[in-house]
Amino acid sequence: MSASNDIVGPVARFGEPCEPGLRTKRRSVTGRDAKTAVFGALSRQRLETAKAPPTLRRLKLAGAALPVLFILALELIRLTVIEKGTADYSPHIALALVTIVAVVAFSFVMFHFIARAQTETAQVVANLRLRQQQGHAFYDVLLRISNQEPLADILAAVARHARNLLAGEHAAVCLNELTARSVQLDPTRTGGVLWPGGVCILPDANESYDLHDASFVHSLRSSAELKESVRVQVQSSDRALGHLWVGRSSEIPFSGRDQAFLKTLSGFASIAVTSARMRESERQGAILAERERLACELHDSLAQVLGAVHLRLRGLASGEGELEPEIALELIELADICEEGYGDVRGAILDLHESSRGEGNLLDSLSAYLDKYSRQCGIATSLQSDLDRDLTLPPRSEVQIIRVIQEALANVRKHSGAATATVRLSEHEGTVMFLVEDDGLGFDITPKLFEQGGFGLHSMRERMEMIGGTLLTDSAAGRGTRVVGRLPHACMQAPIRST
Repeated sequence: MSASNDIVGPVARFGEPCEPGLRTKRRSVTGRDAKTAVFGALSRQRLETAKAPPTLRRLKLAGAALPVLFILALELIRLTVIEKGTADYSPHIALALVTIVAVVAFSFVMFHFIARAQTETAQVVANLRLRQQQGHAFYDVLLRISNQEPLADILAAVARHARNLLAGEHAAVCLNELTARSVQLDPTRTGGVLWPGGVCILPDANESYDLHDASFVHSLRSSAELKESVRVQVQSSDRALGHLWVGRSSEIPFSGRDQAFLKTLSGFASIAVTSARMRESERQGAILAERERLACELHDSLAQVLGAVHLRLRGLASGEGELEPEIALELIELADICEEGYGDVRGAILDLHESSRGEGNLLDSLSAYLDKYSRQCGIATSLQSDLDRDLTLPPRSEVQIIRVIQEALANVRKHSGAATATVRLSEHEGTVMFLVEDDGLGFDITPKLFEQGGFGLHSMRERMEMIGGTLLTDSAAGRGTRVVGRLPHACMQAPIRST
């Protein structure tokens, strides 16, 4: 992750701590202990009633005892020195007792108000410290958003700040399934694998995070370890994106101020998700526009040149009696090469056009492509689906699957000599599968063939590995070829750790 390893967190990154002693203490610990020392202590100080220090109790005793001793000393001096011969001491004694009681009462009343003022002052100081920490947290998240850091890093920072500032043991930002499909949480690890119900980002103690499915967080929320929990929605202007959740073992309930802080963080999470969706949409749009541009350039330049050269060579080779047999044969071979190249260019143009289609789902895109492929190549190609619902995949995974199928069909056109081909889609035990099968000549599969990238097999396998899938090729001379791709969709339960 790109997050800093400094255990002081946003305080050290963006400002000095309020209390100098805290900085020394933070340097003496690491990981979760540092976070508990810094953030948990401040939160618990705000939640619990502040107690007067021992020095205040001594001050109370001194404030009550010293005036009493002073009055007793004055009375003793007056009785022994000034009024030594007076026999009736009762009025003086009564007056002295009243004075002492008044002084003691005044002292306790005075120190009661001092103690209350001190408690209120401590509460105000704790609130100011907490507000400063919250301000640093807001600044950290907004800085990450402005720097366009990976979405998973930003959401992990949101959950981490929520956990630390609210003295929680666990926190998570969960995105629903629709939102998770529209963004790239961790392009280096997640690929195309998604869990039903969405994805949850849980920060750990090492400035990193784990990705889990929604059921894991639900079981964590229901555990007996956590006594209190709070959840706020992460929502954009048009729909719900997910939620932010914090749980702690303390039985102290979350206050309205805590919930207001979480709502602010959830707003930042919504901004981060919306920004990531916009960037992903722009990226996909740029890719599709570039493919469309390449298709147009191939059609207007290379395809036209190859088509014209092919026709001219055919015309020259067909001149009877005008050319020597060797030259005519050479022209025919050149014409065949140009015709093959022209077919390849037309296939590439078709692939680029169909892969740049932005509308429809995977089945619609494949159906339209296979219709054009059959008309252009003269190979009867059918699409079969065993799915009982519309298959919705992340845009990146859908594009890669279409490109693998296109490459497999290009091999059918160029090398197999097949009359028919079949593309079949199915889903079994949480795995999306596709099959491309033909009735052509087939070929013998050897390890060297994959190492050399024969028939584009290496690039096809790499495309599937990029989205977390696998590719299997089954063929033999004389019995056609089967290309089988598998993409795990719901069966993976292990957490995906960030780097």
